[in-house]
Amino acid sequence: MKFNELLAFWQVKSQHQLLSSKVENKFEKESESKHGFPLLNLPRVVLLEFIENLDVLEIIVLSLLSKRAKAIAKLVRWNSLNILLQANSKPVIQLKCSMDPGRIWKMVYEKKEASSGYPYFKSILAGPRVFYRLTLRDHENATEDLKQMAEHICEVFRSPISSIYTSEDSLIEWLIKFQPTIRYVSIRKNVVTSVETLDRILNNLKVTEHFWLESITIDENFQYSGPIPSRSITINDSSWVTLPSIINGNNSVIRLFGSKLTPTDINTIFKEWQMGTKLQNLEYLEINTPAIDAFTRQDVDNYTVELLKDLRLTESDGNEGRPMEV
Repeated sequence: MKFNELLAFWQVKSQHQLLSSKVENKFEKESESKHGFPLLNLPRVVLLEFIENLDVLEIIVLSLLSKRAKAIAKLVRWNSLNILLQANSKPVIQLKCSMDPGRIWKMVYEKKEASSGYPYFKSILAGPRVFYRLTLRDHENATEDLKQMAEHICEVFRSPISSIYTSEDSLIEWLIKFQPTIRYVSIRKNVVTSVETLDRILNNLKVTEHFWLESITIDENFQYSGPIPSRSITINDSSWVTLPSIINGNNSVIRLFGSKLTPTDINTIFKEWQMGTKLQNLEYLEINTPAIDAFTRQDVDNYTVELLKDLRLTESDGNEGRPMEV
């Protein structure tokens, strides 16, 4: 079968050292050796027609065989891919195509056991979807391998990275340099460990859809007053997010957990939104404050009075949908 042949050839060529810092030179030199893949000797027209009918993972493997294979693969106009990077204990590249929503391709870096079987492929049927998984050997440098593979895929398919989920600061630094505009960013704890890191992320990454931050590891008295530039934001430990940060932002969706905003702060947010001079794009606001969990009934009443003070309120007509007027 096509994929098995490509994978077997790539396995021999890579010698279980995928995407090292000299991967391009290594593949190019080996492609000229006695192990050269016969497919690449076909006339260009025939080769292009063959490549156009390959699967996503087949295209990636083929394009890694040599510089010539990569150049030929880039000549084909592919459908744009949705590229998701996940850098945690097991780095993953996930690929989806809007023209083929029933199929999802994954490249997973594993280091469970020493094996001569890397890379290996398997497919999994899950309801209406099929997952195609290519497992690669993690040589204790999987994050660097993931970066190089992602750059390669972006170049071959002419597609940007759409989403990143990471617990490593090195991936954020790489993203700022490689592609500073991205739709979705999710950052786990222990990544933002200084004010400088936070400023660098918020000032240099343009997150167009959703920015999720689990927590920051900075002084507990640290407060941030600048806007958080993304259409939608979710912050799990938002004790450092202040009223000016919200008021001066331009977010449509705001979800803050573990917030230290007072009822007076939240009342100010509502008033600014009602006046229409700020928060003009705000559609949804959720603020969770831990102190409420210990409130008495009287505390809740006082909190509510302060929260709603001097606001113009409208009664619900029973429609649970998004309100169309203030």
